[in-house]
Amino acid sequence: MNDRVSLTKDEVTYERFELNPAEYYENRFAHTPVKTVVGKESLATKQTIIFQKSAALHEALHNFIAERGNNETIKVLEIGCGSGTIGARLKAYVPHIELYGVDMSATCIEVAKQNDFDHVIAYDVVTSLPYESNYFDFVYTMDFFGHVEFRSKDQIIAEIHRVTKPGGQGFHGIEMGYVNYMNCNPKDPDDIVRKYVYMEGHIGIETLDDILMRFNPHFDIIGAYPWPIRPMLNINNILTSEFWGKEFCEAFAEIDSFNSRQAADMVIQHCSQYLLNSLRDIYGNILTPASVAKSGNSKLDAWIEYLIQGSGFAKITTRKR
Repeated sequence: MNDRVSLTKDEVTYERFELNPAEYYENRFAHTPVKTVVGKESLATKQTIIFQKSAALHEALHNFIAERGNNETIKVLEIGCGSGTIGARLKAYVPHIELYGVDMSATCIEVAKQNDFDHVIAYDVVTSLPYESNYFDFVYTMDFFGHVEFRSKDQIIAEIHRVTKPGGQGFHGIEMGYVNYMNCNPKDPDDIVRKYVYMEGHIGIETLDDILMRFNPHFDIIGAYPWPIRPMLNINNILTSEFWGKEFCEAFAEIDSFNSRQAADMVIQHCSQYLLNSLRDIYGNILTPASVAKSGNSKLDAWIEYLIQGSGFAKITTRKR
């Protein structure tokens, strides 16, 4: 079976890939509660690239609270909260918030209740959010939008805008990149795109420029950039995909251990953060191919564009007008 079909973005659906999202996600992200261990991680763990993935969320919320300049408890919503791992860490570092969570999986919601969320509900957010308008001060998502069909993304963003207070902010960690959904055979088990969708349910990956085009009608973009900076990537993915080449993987195999992987992730995180800070100093807080000015030096421009392609994830901070 290798007959490929041409699809529009709106035709890229779970149904076309023969997946039932309610069944697929019910237990997939039902992890063990982490409330008792958050905040107790080693300094080394806190410096790894995976841990730092959500550091910008903590920073964005801290900055928002500082801007407000008062001690009022703020209402924070996580959409697609899963088992509440991200929320548990957020609550540990920013305890004076009222934390809400919503997810389609009732199994995950039961775990989130144990992860220090104040209010959680099982609800399919594809068409609406079960909250009043102008209710939340801060709304965030992490690894959520890549699981949303293209045809539903704009509606969800409009709902985020509706439930956010005027002047409220948001943070969105979004899977990004290019996946050739529009030219694949979604019913062929051997099709590479189908295999990718079945791996973790990523039905809606798009570029950072395309993501910002969806948010721009509703929000001011405070910051938007790829993470990590290309060619950085956590060591597990580097080894699994041979992202840095077969020779590197074979060499690393000679010293492979938990400690060597943790040390590698610390170094990769430091290098990525250094490159990111340097690029933001030069180009500002929005780093996309469409937003970065050309220098006139074709080789330099190509190198910068390569860096800001990123390695599959983006961090976006927004403010409701």
